[in-house]
Amino acid sequence: MEAVQECIRDITKGIGEEKISVDKPTRIAHRITHGPEALLHEDLGDFTPAAVVRPRTTEDVVTIVKHANRYEIPLIPQGGRTCTYGAESMRDGIVVDTTSMNEILEFDEEALRIGAQAGVRVVDYIDYLAKRGYMSLEFPTMNRASTLGSRASISGYNKFENRWGGSRDHIRGLEVVLANGDVVQVGRGSSTPTKSVVGLDMMSMFIGSRGTLGIITKVTERFIPTPPAYVYGIRAFNTIEDALRTYMELRSPINAGVIWRAKAYHKWLLSQAVKGSMEVEWPDDVVMLVDYHILGEPDVVEATKKHAEAICKEHNGFWRDDMPPTDFVGRMHETMEKYMGMAALQSERLVTGGMGNRIVPLDPQISNKHLINFYKDFLVFLKRLEDGKSYPRLSRSLRVLSPGAPVPGEEGWTKVWSLTLANWKQFDKTTIQEFKSWFREYAELVWRHCGSLTGTHGFVPREMEIEFIKREVGETGYELMKTIKRALDPKNIMNPNVKF
Repeated sequence: MEAVQECIRDITKGIGEEKISVDKPTRIAHRITHGPEALLHEDLGDFTPAAVVRPRTTEDVVTIVKHANRYEIPLIPQGGRTCTYGAESMRDGIVVDTTSMNEILEFDEEALRIGAQAGVRVVDYIDYLAKRGYMSLEFPTMNRASTLGSRASISGYNKFENRWGGSRDHIRGLEVVLANGDVVQVGRGSSTPTKSVVGLDMMSMFIGSRGTLGIITKVTERFIPTPPAYVYGIRAFNTIEDALRTYMELRSPINAGVIWRAKAYHKWLLSQAVKGSMEVEWPDDVVMLVDYHILGEPDVVEATKKHAEAICKEHNGFWRDDMPPTDFVGRMHETMEKYMGMAALQSERLVTGGMGNRIVPLDPQISNKHLINFYKDFLVFLKRLEDGKSYPRLSRSLRVLSPGAPVPGEEGWTKVWSLTLANWKQFDKTTIQEFKSWFREYAELVWRHCGSLTGTHGFVPREMEIEFIKREVGETGYELMKTIKRALDPKNIMNPNVKF
Protein backbone atom coordinates (compact mmCIF):
# COMPACT_ATOMS: atom_id res chain seq x y z
CA MET A 1 0.00 0.00 0.00
CA GLU A 2 2.89 2.37 0.75
CA ALA A 3 4.31 1.81 -2.74
CA VAL A 4 0.93 2.68 -4.26
CA GLN A 5 0.78 5.98 -2.39
CA GLU A 6 4.35 6.85 -3.35
CA CYS A 7 3.54 6.07 -6.97
CA ILE A 8 0.44 8.27 -6.84
CA ARG A 9 2.47 11.15 -5.36
CA ASP A 10 5.09 10.88 -8.11
CA ILE A 11 2.44 10.72 -10.84
CA THR A 12 0.71 13.78 -9.37
CA LYS A 13 3.97 15.73 -9.47
CA GLY A 14 4.56 14.62 -13.04
CA ILE A 15 1.19 15.32 -14.68
CA GLY A 16 -0.53 17.73 -12.28
CA GLU A 17 -3.07 17.19 -9.53
CA GLU A 18 -5.98 18.22 -11.79
CA LYS A 19 -5.45 15.01 -13.79
CA ILE A 20 -5.66 12.57 -10.89
CA SER A 21 -8.42 11.65 -8.45
CA VAL A 22 -8.16 9.64 -5.25
CA ASP A 23 -11.57 10.47 -3.76
CA LYS A 24 -13.79 7.47 -3.08
CA PRO A 25 -16.76 8.40 -5.33
CA THR A 26 -14.52 8.71 -8.39
CA ARG A 27 -12.72 5.47 -7.60
CA ILE A 28 -16.04 3.65 -7.15
CA ALA A 29 -17.35 5.08 -10.44
CA HIS A 30 -14.39 3.56 -12.29
CA ARG A 31 -14.23 0.15 -10.70
CA ILE A 32 -16.49 -1.85 -13.00
CA THR A 33 -17.67 -1.82 -16.60
CA HIS A 34 -20.68 -2.55 -18.73
CA GLY A 35 -20.04 -6.28 -18.34
CA PRO A 36 -21.02 -9.09 -15.98
CA GLU A 37 -17.74 -10.06 -14.26
CA ALA A 38 -18.71 -8.06 -11.18
CA LEU A 39 -21.76 -10.31 -10.73
CA LEU A 40 -19.41 -13.12 -9.80
CA HIS A 41 -17.73 -11.28 -6.91
CA GLU A 42 -19.37 -10.73 -3.56
CA ASP A 43 -17.02 -7.89 -2.60
CA LEU A 44 -16.94 -5.03 -5.12
CA GLY A 45 -13.98 -3.69 -3.21
CA ASP A 46 -11.99 -6.16 -5.30
CA PHE A 47 -12.49 -3.72 -8.19
CA THR A 48 -11.91 -0.39 -6.42
CA PRO A 49 -8.72 1.28 -7.68
CA ALA A 50 -6.35 3.35 -5.61
CA ALA A 51 -6.57 6.26 -8.04
CA VAL A 52 -7.94 7.38 -11.40
CA VAL A 53 -5.64 9.32 -13.73
CA ARG A 54 -6.85 11.29 -16.76
CA PRO A 55 -3.95 11.91 -19.15
CA ARG A 56 -4.39 14.42 -21.97
CA THR A 57 -1.27 13.63 -23.98
CA THR A 58 0.99 10.72 -24.83
CA GLU A 59 3.63 12.39 -22.66
CA ASP A 60 1.26 12.19 -19.68
CA VAL A 61 0.79 8.46 -20.31
CA VAL A 62 4.57 7.95 -20.50
CA THR A 63 4.96 9.65 -17.11
CA ILE A 64 2.23 7.50 -15.57
CA VAL A 65 3.61 4.26 -16.98
CA LYS A 66 7.22 4.93 -15.95
CA HIS A 67 6.23 5.56 -12.34
CA ALA A 68 3.90 2.55 -12.26
CA ASN A 69 6.63 0.34 -13.71
CA ARG A 70 9.16 1.55 -11.14
CA TYR A 71 6.81 0.82 -8.24
CA GLU A 72 5.26 -2.27 -9.94
CA ILE A 73 1.72 -0.92 -9.62
CA PRO A 74 -0.97 -2.35 -11.96
CA LEU A 75 -2.43 -0.06 -14.62
CA ILE A 76 -5.93 -0.61 -16.02
CA PRO A 77 -6.66 1.36 -19.22
CA GLN A 78 -10.29 2.44 -19.61
CA GLY A 79 -12.18 4.10 -22.46
CA GLY A 80 -15.95 4.12 -22.75
CA ARG A 81 -16.28 0.88 -20.73
CA THR A 82 -19.05 -0.28 -23.06
CA CYS A 83 -17.48 -3.62 -23.84
CA THR A 84 -18.24 -6.41 -21.47
CA TYR A 85 -14.89 -7.65 -20.29
CA GLY A 86 -11.37 -6.43 -19.66
CA ALA A 87 -11.62 -2.88 -18.29
CA GLU A 88 -12.68 -3.76 -14.74
CA SER A 89 -10.33 -2.19 -12.23
CA MET A 90 -8.59 -3.92 -9.31
CA ARG A 91 -7.71 -3.22 -5.72
CA ASP A 92 -4.53 -1.10 -5.39
CA GLY A 93 -4.38 -0.59 -9.14
CA ILE A 94 -4.47 2.72 -11.02
CA VAL A 95 -7.10 3.35 -13.68
CA VAL A 96 -5.89 5.21 -16.77
CA ASP A 97 -9.02 6.96 -18.08
CA THR A 98 -8.20 7.94 -21.67
CA THR A 99 -11.35 9.97 -22.38
CA SER A 100 -9.57 13.31 -21.88
CA MET A 101 -7.34 12.41 -24.84
CA ASN A 102 -10.01 13.52 -27.29
CA GLU A 103 -8.35 15.43 -30.14
CA ILE A 104 -8.42 14.72 -33.88
CA LEU A 105 -4.75 14.99 -34.85
CA GLU A 106 -4.56 14.34 -38.60
CA PHE A 107 -6.98 14.32 -41.53
CA ASP A 108 -5.80 13.35 -45.03
CA GLU A 109 -8.57 13.41 -47.64
CA GLU A 110 -6.41 12.13 -50.48
CA ALA A 111 -5.01 9.19 -48.54
CA LEU A 112 -8.36 8.58 -46.79
CA ARG A 113 -6.65 8.43 -43.41
CA ILE A 114 -7.53 10.05 -40.09
CA GLY A 115 -5.48 10.04 -36.88
CA ALA A 116 -6.95 10.71 -33.45
CA GLN A 117 -6.15 10.37 -29.79
CA ALA A 118 -7.39 7.18 -28.20
CA GLY A 119 -10.08 8.85 -26.09
CA VAL A 120 -12.07 10.36 -28.96
CA ARG A 121 -15.70 9.25 -28.70
CA VAL A 122 -16.79 7.36 -31.79
CA VAL A 123 -19.91 9.53 -32.13
CA ASP A 124 -17.70 12.63 -32.41
CA TYR A 125 -15.41 10.85 -34.85
CA ILE A 126 -18.40 9.88 -37.02
CA ASP A 127 -19.70 13.46 -36.90
CA TYR A 128 -16.29 14.92 -37.81
CA LEU A 129 -16.15 12.81 -40.96
CA ALA A 130 -19.82 13.30 -41.88
CA LYS A 131 -19.47 17.10 -41.84
CA ARG A 132 -16.74 16.73 -44.45
CA GLY A 133 -18.70 14.40 -46.71
CA TYR A 134 -17.13 11.17 -45.52
CA MET A 135 -18.31 8.07 -43.73
CA SER A 136 -16.77 6.29 -40.77
CA LEU A 137 -16.34 2.55 -41.04
CA GLU A 138 -16.01 2.45 -37.25
CA PHE A 139 -19.64 2.14 -36.17
CA PRO A 140 -20.40 0.25 -32.94
CA THR A 141 -23.87 0.03 -31.43
CA MET A 142 -22.90 2.23 -28.49
CA ASN A 143 -21.03 4.89 -30.42
CA ARG A 144 -21.94 7.67 -27.99
CA ALA A 145 -19.79 6.10 -25.28
CA SER A 146 -17.24 4.02 -27.19
CA THR A 147 -13.75 5.43 -27.80
CA LEU A 148 -11.35 4.81 -30.67
CA GLY A 149 -8.63 3.36 -28.45
CA SER A 150 -11.08 0.91 -26.93
CA ARG A 151 -12.23 -0.17 -30.38
CA ALA A 152 -8.66 -1.23 -31.10
CA SER A 153 -8.18 -2.80 -27.68
CA ILE A 154 -11.23 -5.05 -28.01
CA SER A 155 -11.05 -5.67 -31.78
CA GLY A 156 -14.54 -4.25 -32.08
CA TYR A 157 -17.51 -5.27 -34.18
CA ASN A 158 -19.01 -2.73 -36.59
CA LYS A 159 -22.39 -2.09 -38.14
CA PHE A 160 -21.22 -2.66 -41.71
CA GLU A 161 -18.86 -5.53 -40.97
CA ASN A 162 -20.38 -7.62 -43.75
CA ARG A 163 -18.89 -5.22 -46.33
CA TRP A 164 -15.92 -3.61 -44.63
CA GLY A 165 -14.91 -5.81 -41.72
CA GLY A 166 -14.37 -5.10 -38.03
CA SER A 167 -12.15 -2.58 -36.29
CA ARG A 168 -8.95 -4.47 -37.09
CA ASP A 169 -9.78 -4.07 -40.80
CA HIS A 170 -10.07 -0.25 -40.57
CA ILE A 171 -7.13 0.51 -38.30
CA ARG A 172 -3.98 1.48 -40.20
CA GLY A 173 -1.69 2.42 -37.34
CA LEU A 174 -1.41 2.62 -33.57
CA GLU A 175 0.70 4.56 -31.13
CA VAL A 176 1.31 2.51 -28.00
CA VAL A 177 3.06 3.26 -24.71
CA LEU A 178 4.80 0.07 -23.59
CA ALA A 179 5.22 -1.07 -19.99
CA ASN A 180 8.70 0.49 -19.71
CA GLY A 181 7.45 3.87 -20.95
CA ASP A 182 8.74 3.58 -24.50
CA VAL A 183 6.47 4.90 -27.25
CA VAL A 184 6.15 2.78 -30.39
CA GLN A 185 4.37 3.45 -33.68
CA VAL A 186 3.08 0.15 -35.04
CA GLY A 187 1.44 -0.69 -38.34
CA ARG A 188 1.14 -3.48 -40.85
CA GLY A 189 4.87 -3.87 -41.50
CA SER A 190 5.78 -0.19 -41.20
CA SER A 191 4.89 2.88 -39.16
CA THR A 192 3.49 4.29 -42.42
CA PRO A 193 -0.31 3.74 -42.35
CA THR A 194 -0.46 1.25 -45.20
CA LYS A 195 0.40 -2.38 -45.94
CA SER A 196 4.15 -3.03 -46.00
CA VAL A 197 6.49 -6.02 -45.92
CA VAL A 198 9.51 -4.07 -44.65
CA GLY A 199 8.96 -5.19 -41.08
CA LEU A 200 6.50 -7.38 -39.19
CA ASP A 201 2.78 -6.70 -38.77
CA MET A 202 3.14 -5.75 -35.11
CA MET A 203 -0.08 -3.75 -35.01
CA SER A 204 -2.25 -6.85 -35.05
CA MET A 205 -0.66 -8.03 -31.81
CA PHE A 206 -2.12 -5.05 -29.95
CA ILE A 207 -5.59 -5.20 -31.53
CA GLY A 208 -7.78 -7.19 -29.16
CA SER A 209 -5.11 -7.25 -26.43
CA ARG A 210 -7.40 -5.41 -23.94
CA GLY A 211 -4.64 -3.30 -22.45
CA THR A 212 -2.45 -6.26 -21.49
CA LEU A 213 0.52 -5.32 -23.70
CA GLY A 214 0.52 -1.53 -23.54
CA ILE A 215 -1.67 1.58 -23.54
CA ILE A 216 -2.93 2.75 -26.93
CA THR A 217 -2.67 6.55 -27.20
CA LYS A 218 -3.36 7.20 -30.90
CA VAL A 219 -5.32 5.42 -33.62
CA THR A 220 -5.07 5.95 -37.38
CA GLU A 221 -8.00 4.64 -39.43
CA ARG A 222 -9.27 4.62 -42.98
CA PHE A 223 -12.57 6.19 -44.06
CA ILE A 224 -14.63 6.37 -47.25
CA PRO A 225 -16.75 8.91 -49.15
CA THR A 226 -20.40 8.81 -48.06
CA PRO A 227 -22.37 6.57 -50.46
CA PRO A 228 -24.96 8.56 -52.43
CA ALA A 229 -27.83 6.08 -52.06
CA TYR A 230 -29.23 3.93 -49.26
CA VAL A 231 -32.14 1.49 -48.98
CA TYR A 232 -33.38 -0.38 -45.93
CA GLY A 233 -35.43 -3.56 -46.18
CA ILE A 234 -37.03 -5.97 -43.70
CA ARG A 235 -39.06 -9.15 -44.01
CA ALA A 236 -40.80 -11.57 -41.63
CA PHE A 237 -40.56 -15.36 -41.62
CA ASN A 238 -42.58 -18.19 -40.10
CA THR A 239 -39.64 -20.55 -39.59
CA ILE A 240 -36.07 -20.34 -38.35
CA GLU A 241 -34.85 -22.19 -41.43
CA ASP A 242 -36.39 -19.71 -43.89
CA ALA A 243 -35.10 -16.71 -41.95
CA LEU A 244 -31.54 -17.92 -41.53
CA ARG A 245 -31.24 -19.13 -45.12
CA THR A 246 -32.39 -15.68 -46.25
CA TYR A 247 -29.90 -14.02 -43.92
CA MET A 248 -27.02 -16.19 -45.19
CA GLU A 249 -27.85 -15.54 -48.84
CA LEU A 250 -28.21 -11.79 -48.37
CA ARG A 251 -24.85 -11.52 -46.61
CA SER A 252 -22.97 -13.90 -48.93
CA PRO A 253 -19.68 -12.56 -50.39
CA ILE A 254 -21.27 -12.20 -53.83
CA ASN A 255 -23.79 -9.70 -52.39
CA ALA A 256 -21.66 -8.07 -49.68
CA GLY A 257 -20.30 -5.37 -51.99
CA VAL A 258 -23.68 -3.63 -51.93
CA ILE A 259 -25.63 -5.32 -49.10
CA TRP A 260 -23.48 -3.93 -46.32
CA ARG A 261 -25.45 -5.45 -43.46
CA ALA A 262 -27.94 -8.22 -42.81
CA LYS A 263 -29.26 -9.28 -39.43
CA ALA A 264 -31.84 -11.69 -38.03
CA TYR A 265 -34.06 -11.22 -34.96
CA HIS A 266 -36.03 -13.84 -33.01
CA LYS A 267 -39.52 -13.26 -31.64
CA TRP A 268 -38.23 -13.86 -28.11
CA LEU A 269 -36.63 -10.42 -28.34
CA LEU A 270 -39.21 -8.84 -30.64
CA SER A 271 -42.22 -9.65 -28.46
CA GLN A 272 -40.56 -8.01 -25.45
CA ALA A 273 -39.41 -5.00 -27.46
CA VAL A 274 -42.76 -4.09 -29.01
CA LYS A 275 -44.68 -4.72 -25.80
CA GLY A 276 -42.32 -2.54 -23.80
CA SER A 277 -41.87 0.33 -26.24
CA MET A 278 -45.03 0.27 -28.38
CA GLU A 279 -47.54 -1.58 -26.17
CA VAL A 280 -48.58 -3.99 -28.92
CA GLU A 281 -48.57 -7.77 -29.08
CA TRP A 282 -46.18 -9.54 -31.41
CA PRO A 283 -47.89 -11.93 -33.90
CA ASP A 284 -47.19 -15.42 -32.59
CA ASP A 285 -46.71 -16.97 -36.03
CA VAL A 286 -43.89 -14.57 -36.94
CA VAL A 287 -40.82 -16.43 -35.70
CA MET A 288 -38.01 -14.24 -37.05
CA LEU A 289 -37.26 -11.05 -38.94
CA VAL A 290 -34.38 -10.37 -41.29
CA ASP A 291 -33.38 -6.84 -42.23
CA TYR A 292 -30.75 -5.54 -44.62
CA HIS A 293 -28.99 -2.31 -45.61
CA ILE A 294 -28.02 -1.55 -49.21
CA LEU A 295 -25.55 1.29 -49.95
CA GLY A 296 -23.83 2.52 -53.10
CA GLU A 297 -24.54 4.27 -56.40
CA PRO A 298 -28.28 4.86 -57.01
CA ASP A 299 -28.67 2.53 -59.99
CA VAL A 300 -26.76 -0.26 -58.28
CA VAL A 301 -28.76 0.18 -55.07
CA GLU A 302 -32.05 0.05 -56.97
CA ALA A 303 -31.06 -3.13 -58.81
CA THR A 304 -29.82 -4.74 -55.60
CA LYS A 305 -33.05 -3.83 -53.82
CA LYS A 306 -34.98 -5.92 -56.35
CA HIS A 307 -32.46 -8.73 -55.97
CA ALA A 308 -32.79 -8.68 -52.16
CA GLU A 309 -36.58 -8.69 -52.37
CA ALA A 310 -36.42 -11.71 -54.67
CA ILE A 311 -34.19 -13.56 -52.20
CA CYS A 312 -36.66 -12.87 -49.39
CA LYS A 313 -39.61 -13.96 -51.51
CA GLU A 314 -37.86 -17.19 -52.51
CA HIS A 315 -37.61 -18.09 -48.81
CA ASN A 316 -41.23 -17.12 -48.01
CA GLY A 317 -40.54 -13.67 -46.61
CA PHE A 318 -43.48 -11.29 -46.08
CA TRP A 319 -44.79 -8.22 -44.25
CA ARG A 320 -48.32 -7.67 -42.92
CA ASP A 321 -50.49 -4.84 -41.69
CA ASP A 322 -50.78 -6.34 -38.19
CA MET A 323 -47.04 -5.88 -37.64
CA PRO A 324 -45.30 -2.74 -36.33
CA PRO A 325 -43.98 -0.08 -38.74
CA THR A 326 -40.84 -1.21 -40.53
CA ASP A 327 -38.72 1.43 -38.77
CA PHE A 328 -39.35 -0.06 -35.33
CA VAL A 329 -36.07 -2.04 -35.35
CA GLY A 330 -34.12 1.22 -35.47
CA ARG A 331 -36.12 2.58 -32.55
CA MET A 332 -35.49 -0.67 -30.66
CA HIS A 333 -31.73 -0.23 -31.11
CA GLU A 334 -31.92 3.34 -29.81
CA THR A 335 -33.74 2.13 -26.70
CA MET A 336 -31.18 -0.61 -26.14
CA GLU A 337 -28.28 1.84 -26.40
CA LYS A 338 -29.94 4.20 -23.95
CA TYR A 339 -30.55 1.59 -21.28
CA MET A 340 -27.36 -0.38 -21.85
CA GLY A 341 -25.42 2.72 -20.80
CA MET A 342 -23.38 3.24 -17.67
CA ALA A 343 -26.31 4.65 -15.69
CA ALA A 344 -27.86 1.17 -15.54
CA LEU A 345 -24.81 -0.54 -14.10
CA GLN A 346 -26.32 -1.34 -10.72
CA SER A 347 -29.98 -0.65 -11.41
CA GLU A 348 -32.69 -3.01 -10.17
CA ARG A 349 -35.02 -2.01 -13.00
CA LEU A 350 -36.58 -5.14 -14.38
CA VAL A 351 -40.01 -4.41 -15.80
CA THR A 352 -42.02 -6.25 -18.40
CA GLY A 353 -40.43 -5.62 -21.77
CA GLY A 354 -38.03 -3.15 -20.20
CA MET A 355 -34.29 -2.81 -20.22
CA GLY A 356 -32.15 -2.57 -17.15
CA ASN A 357 -30.04 -4.56 -14.74
CA ARG A 358 -26.66 -5.99 -15.62
CA ILE A 359 -26.35 -7.28 -19.14
CA VAL A 360 -24.74 -10.67 -19.66
CA PRO A 361 -23.83 -10.97 -23.35
CA LEU A 362 -22.97 -14.10 -25.27
CA ASP A 363 -21.55 -13.66 -28.77
CA PRO A 364 -20.23 -16.95 -30.14
CA GLN A 365 -18.77 -17.10 -33.63
CA ILE A 366 -20.41 -19.93 -35.57
CA SER A 367 -19.71 -21.17 -39.08
CA ASN A 368 -22.67 -20.71 -41.42
CA LYS A 369 -22.37 -24.44 -42.06
CA HIS A 370 -23.49 -25.06 -38.46
CA LEU A 371 -25.64 -21.96 -37.93
CA ILE A 372 -29.17 -23.39 -38.21
CA ASN A 373 -28.47 -26.44 -36.04
CA PHE A 374 -26.56 -24.37 -33.49
CA TYR A 375 -29.34 -21.79 -33.30
CA LYS A 376 -31.97 -24.42 -32.58
CA ASP A 377 -29.82 -26.02 -29.88
CA PHE A 378 -29.05 -22.58 -28.45
CA LEU A 379 -32.76 -21.81 -28.08
CA VAL A 380 -33.25 -25.05 -26.15
CA PHE A 381 -30.27 -24.19 -23.95
CA LEU A 382 -31.66 -20.73 -23.15
CA LYS A 383 -35.16 -22.06 -22.45
CA ARG A 384 -33.62 -24.38 -19.86
CA LEU A 385 -32.22 -21.27 -18.18
CA GLU A 386 -35.73 -19.99 -17.54
CA ASP A 387 -37.54 -23.27 -16.80
CA GLY A 388 -36.76 -23.10 -13.07
CA LYS A 389 -35.60 -26.74 -12.99
CA SER A 390 -32.17 -26.91 -14.60
CA TYR A 391 -30.80 -23.88 -12.73
CA PRO A 392 -33.37 -23.08 -10.02
CA ARG A 393 -31.57 -20.17 -8.36
CA LEU A 394 -30.14 -18.73 -11.55
CA SER A 395 -33.54 -18.75 -13.27
CA ARG A 396 -34.78 -16.28 -10.63
CA SER A 397 -31.89 -13.91 -11.27
CA LEU A 398 -31.20 -14.12 -14.99
CA ARG A 399 -33.65 -13.86 -17.86
CA VAL A 400 -33.30 -13.85 -21.63
CA LEU A 401 -33.77 -10.60 -23.51
CA SER A 402 -32.50 -11.79 -26.89
CA PRO A 403 -31.78 -15.45 -27.70
CA GLY A 404 -29.31 -14.40 -30.34
CA ALA A 405 -29.38 -12.00 -33.27
CA PRO A 406 -27.23 -13.47 -36.05
CA VAL A 407 -25.00 -10.81 -37.63
CA PRO A 408 -22.17 -11.30 -40.13
CA GLY A 409 -18.70 -12.07 -38.89
CA GLU A 410 -16.00 -12.93 -41.38
CA GLU A 411 -16.93 -14.57 -44.67
CA GLY A 412 -18.87 -17.74 -43.93
CA TRP A 413 -19.15 -17.04 -40.20
CA THR A 414 -21.81 -15.46 -38.00
CA LYS A 415 -21.75 -13.80 -34.60
CA VAL A 416 -24.84 -14.86 -32.63
CA TRP A 417 -25.31 -11.87 -30.34
CA SER A 418 -27.41 -12.89 -27.33
CA LEU A 419 -28.38 -10.82 -24.29
CA THR A 420 -29.57 -11.84 -20.85
CA LEU A 421 -30.43 -9.53 -17.96
CA ALA A 422 -29.24 -10.22 -14.44
CA ASN A 423 -30.71 -8.97 -11.17
CA TRP A 424 -27.57 -7.96 -9.32
CA LYS A 425 -28.83 -8.28 -5.75
CA GLN A 426 -30.06 -11.85 -6.24
CA PHE A 427 -26.62 -13.12 -7.24
CA ASP A 428 -25.67 -14.94 -4.04
CA LYS A 429 -23.08 -17.73 -3.70
CA THR A 430 -25.41 -20.45 -4.96
CA THR A 431 -26.49 -18.36 -7.95
CA ILE A 432 -22.86 -17.60 -8.80
CA GLN A 433 -22.00 -21.30 -8.82
CA GLU A 434 -25.02 -22.10 -10.99
CA PHE A 435 -24.01 -19.32 -13.37
CA LYS A 436 -20.53 -20.80 -13.76
CA SER A 437 -21.99 -24.24 -14.46
CA TRP A 438 -24.41 -22.67 -16.94
CA PHE A 439 -21.58 -20.84 -18.71
CA ARG A 440 -19.52 -24.02 -18.94
CA GLU A 441 -22.50 -25.76 -20.55
CA TYR A 442 -22.73 -22.86 -23.00
CA ALA A 443 -19.05 -23.24 -23.88
CA GLU A 444 -19.40 -26.94 -24.58
CA LEU A 445 -22.41 -26.22 -26.82
CA VAL A 446 -20.39 -23.72 -28.87
CA TRP A 447 -17.41 -26.06 -29.21
CA ARG A 448 -19.70 -28.95 -30.16
CA HIS A 449 -20.76 -26.85 -33.14
CA CYS A 450 -17.11 -26.02 -33.98
CA GLY A 451 -17.42 -22.37 -32.93
CA SER A 452 -15.47 -19.86 -30.85
CA LEU A 453 -16.81 -18.55 -27.53
CA THR A 454 -16.80 -14.83 -28.22
CA GLY A 455 -16.36 -12.72 -31.32
CA THR A 456 -16.18 -9.27 -29.73
CA HIS A 457 -17.27 -8.83 -26.15
CA GLY A 458 -14.69 -11.20 -24.76
CA PHE A 459 -16.61 -12.25 -21.67
CA VAL A 460 -15.48 -15.46 -20.03
CA PRO A 461 -15.72 -15.74 -16.22
CA ARG A 462 -12.27 -14.76 -15.01
CA GLU A 463 -11.59 -17.96 -13.09
CA MET A 464 -12.26 -19.97 -16.28
CA GLU A 465 -10.45 -17.68 -18.70
CA ILE A 466 -7.04 -19.34 -18.94
CA GLU A 467 -8.58 -22.82 -19.15
CA PHE A 468 -10.87 -21.73 -21.98
CA ILE A 469 -8.14 -19.81 -23.84
CA LYS A 470 -6.03 -22.96 -23.81
CA ARG A 471 -9.02 -24.93 -25.09
CA GLU A 472 -9.24 -22.63 -28.12
CA VAL A 473 -5.58 -21.78 -28.87
CA GLY A 474 -3.89 -24.87 -27.42
CA GLU A 475 -1.16 -25.18 -24.78
CA THR A 476 1.58 -24.16 -27.21
CA GLY A 477 -0.44 -21.19 -28.43
CA TYR A 478 -1.00 -20.01 -24.87
CA GLU A 479 2.71 -20.36 -24.05
CA LEU A 480 3.45 -18.15 -27.06
CA MET A 481 0.99 -15.56 -25.71
CA LYS A 482 2.78 -15.66 -22.34
CA THR A 483 6.18 -15.28 -24.03
CA ILE A 484 4.99 -12.12 -25.77
CA LYS A 485 3.50 -10.81 -22.52
CA ARG A 486 6.73 -11.42 -20.57
CA ALA A 487 8.81 -9.72 -23.27
CA LEU A 488 6.68 -6.57 -23.37
CA ASP A 489 5.55 -6.44 -19.74
CA PRO A 490 8.02 -8.38 -17.56
CA LYS A 491 6.64 -6.90 -14.31
CA ASN A 492 3.04 -7.69 -15.33
CA ILE A 493 1.69 -4.19 -14.66
CA MET A 494 -0.52 -3.91 -17.75
CA ASN A 495 -4.06 -5.02 -16.88
CA PRO A 496 -2.68 -8.10 -15.09
CA ASN A 497 -6.02 -9.80 -14.34
CA VAL A 498 -6.90 -10.29 -18.01
CA LYS A 499 -5.85 -13.24 -20.22
CA PHE A 500 -2.75 -14.15 -18.17
